[in-house]
Amino acid sequence: MSRDPLFLRLEPTRPAGDNERGFAAELADPAWMLGRQWQLGEHQGENASSPLAVHLDVRRVPIEPLPSRPDADPRHVPAEAIVEGGADDWWTVGRRARLGAAAEAAGLLPDEHDFLFDGLTGPYEPLNGVAVDGLKAYAHAPGDPVFADVPAPRDDLWHTDTLAYTAGFPCGGATLAVGGADGGPTGRWSGHDGGDLDWWSVDADGAIQAGAGDAETLQRWPDRFRWPGAPAARWWQIEDHRVDLGGLPPDRAHLASTLLLDLIFGHADDWFLVPVGSAAGHVLSLDDVTITDSFDEEWPRPEQPWSAADDWTMFTVAGLGPRQIPIWPVAAAPLVGNPSEEVTIGMDEDANLVWAVEERLAGRATERARPVPPPPRVVDEGAPPEPPPPYSYRPITAVPDHWYPYTREERDGGVRFVQGRLLEVDHDGTPTRRDPPTAALLQSQIAGVHAIAPWRLPPTGVRLDARPVLARTTTGAPVLWVQRRRQPLLSVPSSGLRFDAVTPTS
Repeated sequence: MSRDPLFLRLEPTRPAGDNERGFAAELADPAWMLGRQWQLGEHQGENASSPLAVHLDVRRVPIEPLPSRPDADPRHVPAEAIVEGGADDWWTVGRRARLGAAAEAAGLLPDEHDFLFDGLTGPYEPLNGVAVDGLKAYAHAPGDPVFADVPAPRDDLWHTDTLAYTAGFPCGGATLAVGGADGGPTGRWSGHDGGDLDWWSVDADGAIQAGAGDAETLQRWPDRFRWPGAPAARWWQIEDHRVDLGGLPPDRAHLASTLLLDLIFGHADDWFLVPVGSAAGHVLSLDDVTITDSFDEEWPRPEQPWSAADDWTMFTVAGLGPRQIPIWPVAAAPLVGNPSEEVTIGMDEDANLVWAVEERLAGRATERARPVPPPPRVVDEGAPPEPPPPYSYRPITAVPDHWYPYTREERDGGVRFVQGRLLEVDHDGTPTRRDPPTAALLQSQIAGVHAIAPWRLPPTGVRLDARPVLARTTTGAPVLWVQRRRQPLLSVPSSGLRFDAVTPTS
């Protein structure tokens, strides 16, 4: 027989049946809390008041349209559509077909077969060889009343040598430069590569004239700056369990998270937010700011004017004052189409050449025929040794189609990568030059050969593409343009070009 072991356990008894005193967290000596604050230096406060009212003297200086594009008002049209719009963006396929039919009906064309569509892809492909292209008809008779709705020609702000956009908007006697007019390695700006365009893409060549724009005096009531997961405003209030400061690692590449950590760990409850409204397409200027606190005192003091408080600012535009910032209407959630053209450009160290490769033309991927490598030879080690195969000498290997070389040359007082043409030698020794590039991205704006500035090519190369973008103005009107964009590559294109190649013939 066995007996179960006997366990003895001590359990405390509750001194009272009410748990409210435990949740109250009573202190036997409340003065201990004050003494602890004194030890930590929390009694040495300097900000003894809170702002109640803010008086602002603001000016809104309008940004004027480009001299070459007076119909594109930057107060209504997105900045991307103004800067990135090309010379022929107005000529959509629908307008070309409509004006082509009107020109055909008016009898303006001597031979209609010379003005038909060609090269269209996608849903417009049935128009090839059937409908009249209004753009070709307009080039034949630009002054005819049929084309009265066609806008005046405008310049293209894309520079084919620097692969970037440049533009200058007049504003209050100054010029707001997008990309700058120089674009060289010694200039202040490197150009706009395409894509999002906002205040950080702008620099000014001088200060805005005093008194320019509409002045207004505003009175605002500030509120504490709050964000999701912010610490509680009261010092001894229990924080929410969702506040996880350890979940915000410092990331120097993300400015917002770094600033948020600085707010949390450095008097986070001392930041106040004062919204100041402004119209798009203007430069907002704060001429004077006066803060009235809870003690009815005004800051800055009369002996410390507002002009002396220019030692810190978060957003600065080169050339403008620390209290001036441009506000642009940008393309919000635009519809972006597939690339109609795509080109990669990079330095091939093996061939000591810069190659430009047409990856996509007219919305379709190109077919680049490469030389077929010889099949691998299987050798039977048990068989008698074979005689060595005869070899053939080739002075140069073949280059795939749609590959165009660029050589380094002195041009226009500087160094440029100048586009070249390959020669193909037939079996009878007759040389033939290859066709020039078809992509508009590899063609010069002026008469001549396309050239690229060396400082615009990183070691890994660049990718250029052109794609349609549809957005809306501030009035709701649609605006369509073709965006050309420059992006870095991960690896340079390699053509496999070799000189003095000796290969076995069998």
